[in-house]
Amino acid sequence: MIRLFDPSDLESVQRLLSSIPEVVPWSADDFLLASQRNFCLRVAEEEETVSGLVAFRIIGDEAEILNLAVDSRQRRRGIGSRLMEEMIEACKAAGVKTIFLEVRESNCGARNFYSGMGFTEAGRRGRYYRQPVEDALVLTRRVE
Repeated sequence: MIRLFDPSDLESVQRLLSSIPEVVPWSADDFLLASQRNFCLRVAEEEETVSGLVAFRIIGDEAEILNLAVDSRQRRRGIGSRLMEEMIEACKAAGVKTIFLEVRESNCGARNFYSGMGFTEAGRRGRYYRQPVEDALVLTRRVE
């Protein structure tokens, strides 16, 4: 089930994010700021356990994916795809024309996933990531 993030999910989501090395974890303050800035947060829940999260923001006719995470034990079961489909539908309803995100150049699994979701490389942000320092690829997708 994909649903809106609830503040009671905070501990579960932080635990999920901290368990995935490729994902930048968010603090409790990050989630508080996200809710104050009208970011959109959706969680995937199975058997009362949070197994995934997508965080995005909509500004005008663009949306930016800020974080996408799926529990490594739950991958390859369609959770990430369902989170993305829900996010894309929310973007369509809001009149978004383009969605973009940054991904580590070395994160081949994520790059393949995003490619399968219709994203293409649009640019590069040099030395964007820390620990380790690495370029980010900017990926975009048109919303039909």
